[in-house]
Amino acid sequence: MSPSLPQPVLHAGAVARGAMHDRVSPEGFVTLTLFTCLVLQRFAIPVGDLAISVATPILLGAAAWGLGAGWLVIDRRRMALFLGLIAVAALSTILRLALPVGIAPRTSLSSLLHWLVLTSFAVLAFRDRMPERRFFAMVNNWLAFIAIAGIAQFALQFAGISVFGFTGLLPDRLLLEHLYVTDQVLAWGASLKRANGFFLLEPSIFAQFMAVALMIEALCFRRALWFGLFTAGMLVSVSGTGFLVLAGFGVALAIGAGLRGVAMVVLMAMGAALALGLASLALPDVAATLLLRSGEFSEPGTSGHERFVTPFMMMRDVFHAAPWAAIAGIGPGTSEFLELPYKYWVNTPAKLVTEYGLVGFGLYLALIVSAQRSAAQRILVLPVLVLLMLTGGYHQAAPLLFPMLLLITVARLEEARPC
Repeated sequence: MSPSLPQPVLHAGAVARGAMHDRVSPEGFVTLTLFTCLVLQRFAIPVGDLAISVATPILLGAAAWGLGAGWLVIDRRRMALFLGLIAVAALSTILRLALPVGIAPRTSLSSLLHWLVLTSFAVLAFRDRMPERRFFAMVNNWLAFIAIAGIAQFALQFAGISVFGFTGLLPDRLLLEHLYVTDQVLAWGASLKRANGFFLLEPSIFAQFMAVALMIEALCFRRALWFGLFTAGMLVSVSGTGFLVLAGFGVALAIGAGLRGVAMVVLMAMGAALALGLASLALPDVAATLLLRSGEFSEPGTSGHERFVTPFMMMRDVFHAAPWAAIAGIGPGTSEFLELPYKYWVNTPAKLVTEYGLVGFGLYLALIVSAQRSAAQRILVLPVLVLLMLTGGYHQAAPLLFPMLLLITVARLEEARPC
């Protein structure tokens, strides 16, 4: 496959390529993205009362550099979708002022601005194709480092060493930890804590990145030791969201890879069963907690119920109070401060549909999925969408959004077999 330009694109800084291209490259951008979004995930830049992830200015600044140097370009189709998204957001904001909703007393223009700034990352594309195996090797090398850190973090508890958060070690205003549940025990009254990858914000985020690593390993490398490493990392996170991402991967394989994909799904299921069996022998508390968490969906007050059930309860009540919200939404930031008689969680689809309507959510989804992809990237689209849409509100979390967009939207890869 020839390394031709994506069609169509907007060229940026063709004159400036030369020496700058020699110093900075897509490989450097990939490394910077992974280092910033993984190792520096907990760090923030205070802006007034807000805490902005350090990934936002660092990577958007690097993207601007890449556009000037010419190894990044702007995809025309995605730019058109992004401009449409801005128009829908503006309409939703105007309607919010004209048609107030009783259960939504607050709005937030800063939420709108932050979301649009982060979403702009999706209009980028590599000018030239990067070899697929090189790209995925870079990703999994960094994720292996995180896996080792998380496993070591969990194991050191047995020696009386417990470091699960940076709060107290560093000034609070330089951290994002207060926005997440970083320090979590296995279950109520337990002494062991769930691994969060040491550098990551939550055990669930650790599990989701381990799931991504397992998917890449299955598609490209199939190394037994690395499978074991990433599986162990996901188990000590004691989070079910990683398994949810892998379920999406299984569906994508079965649909997109024919009989070979079905065979891989069967092998994955057998491997998961074996891993849980071994965990029940070596770490029975971990296995028991994972099995208990699988029943949370129907139990109000649990993490599973709040994460996967209450967002849809919230949307139902919003549409009852404001029927037009299904089309145009009720304005930026409103979904987070609704006056409802129950505690609810806001995932990405629930927030975007509530605030910008189905039109806004459709444009956002199209912006992410509209890209030229290699065969491996195409299979990753569904599980990455599961991660971004259902496992957390990651549309406003740069350390989660940027690497996922890099994985399936921004990176243009040259296929290599087998991969």
